[in-house]
Amino acid sequence: MVARDRPYSELRDGLRGKKVAIWTCNTCARLCFDIGGSESAERLASALRKDGIEVLGVLHTAASCLEKKVREKYDEEIIGGADVILSLTCNIGALCAERAFGKEVLNPIATVGVGFVGENRRIFVCEEKDGVLVVKGLIETAEEKGLWCDPYV
Repeated sequence: MVARDRPYSELRDGLRGKKVAIWTCNTCARLCFDIGGSESAERLASALRKDGIEVLGVLHTAASCLEKKVREKYDEEIIGGADVILSLTCNIGALCAERAFGKEVLNPIATVGVGFVGENRRIFVCEEKDGVLVVKGLIETAEEKGLWCDPYV
């Protein structure tokens, strides 16, 4: 389960002067309040372009934790021309992108733990404490860590 770790302005300012490719996952990152996923990534790309950031394109897969699937999404024009890959994925998805694409990856998304999507799309994080599985809501967990549970734009 994931949440974002910085405001849009900080993300934008850190990308100034760089050619950016956006990479995202359409499973967990999308299910976590649309922090990732192709629609959120396209909105973010549009906002960054309006703010003068050179975004070469958006690429996505169903599960960015499957390195072979990530490698299959390589696009020479987008990835090959990028200075940095902006990854809207969990930390495993960002690692797979770095390994598959061989580029610097910036991941402004914090992985807060494993979890599940319950009924009514409520998202839970699971932690083991003293041998007992503790289940808490993602929003509550993110707030405790100073993170946000919403897309950048």
